[in-house]
Amino acid sequence: MKQILVIILLAIATHTAHAEDCAEGSTKCGDGVQCVSKEYWCDGGEPDCDDGSDEAESVCKDYTCPTGYKKCADGLQCIDEGWWCDGIEDGDPDCDDGSDEIESVCKEYQCLPGYKKCANGAHCTAEDFFCDGSKDCVDGSDEGTCGR
Repeated sequence: MKQILVIILLAIATHTAHAEDCAEGSTKCGDGVQCVSKEYWCDGGEPDCDDGSDEAESVCKDYTCPTGYKKCADGLQCIDEGWWCDGIEDGDPDCDDGSDEIESVCKEYQCLPGYKKCANGAHCTAEDFFCDGSKDCVDGSDEGTCGR
């Protein structure tokens, strides 16, 4: 009976060790088994890999952000490009190091298509948010010239 149990455990371990490749858009964790979506790698949040490898400094320093994401200045975190220089509410940064809301950097940053600069020249807001009755620019300029 013990021999059968050992054989079963070896078969499971062998299958786990040779797990199939990850689905498109996912990457294997450091354990070589678990797969996590690339958008959750180096996002500065809680680790998504059980072994924490998706937030490890040694991994994130060399990690290339997926399309649609931008690396923060410290090289440790990727954030959605739409969050870069967004100045939402009080301009709280999305990068842990604050690099996505540095005014001098944001003044040089070109907004993504579908976004435009607020009057302060440092924040990007979705074009649809201008003149919608809700202040989205930190300086309120998205509602300031609406002819109301």
